[in-house]
Amino acid sequence: MSKQPNQEGYAEAYPLDNTDKQILSILGKDARLSVRAIAREMNISAGQVNERIKKLEKCGIIRGYRVEVNPELAGFGIGAFVTMQIDIQQPVDEVMRAAMAIPEIEVAHWTTGLEQLLLTLRVRDYKSLHELMLGKLRQIPGNISMKLAVSMAHQRRVGGQFAFTWQDWTSWEQ
Repeated sequence: MSKQPNQEGYAEAYPLDNTDKQILSILGKDARLSVRAIAREMNISAGQVNERIKKLEKCGIIRGYRVEVNPELAGFGIGAFVTMQIDIQQPVDEVMRAAMAIPEIEVAHWTTGLEQLLLTLRVRDYKSLHELMLGKLRQIPGNISMKLAVSMAHQRRVGGQFAFTWQDWTSWEQ
């Protein structure tokens, strides 16, 4: 049961206490830890940790648990970004659905500016990138123009290319 949008259309933040934040911090470092191991680290009961995790899952703060794969070692060594100008008559949901139906696209963002669609993608090699650019990407509804930028180097937080990973945010809460 995640929070419903408010009058402005945004979901309101869930009130996290220090125990919730500590659990998220521990899971953010290693989501495979058992409830018992988390409880030991926090010096509280496993039942309390289990109850909190279930609450965090139910309200939508914890979305899931995933395996993180090294794309280069798995044979997908080229990362790239594509921006697209989309026809203003094209429905956003239709464009986003079409983009995310393309397996090479990791993330799709609807943005402001001249190019409305920003795509993060990953491919095996330059031949695959070429075929993707001339094929599937051209088929995205409303596509007027595309620009490509190939990633030459990157750094990111653990948890996925654009994953929101929990950290100790207490120093930011001033």
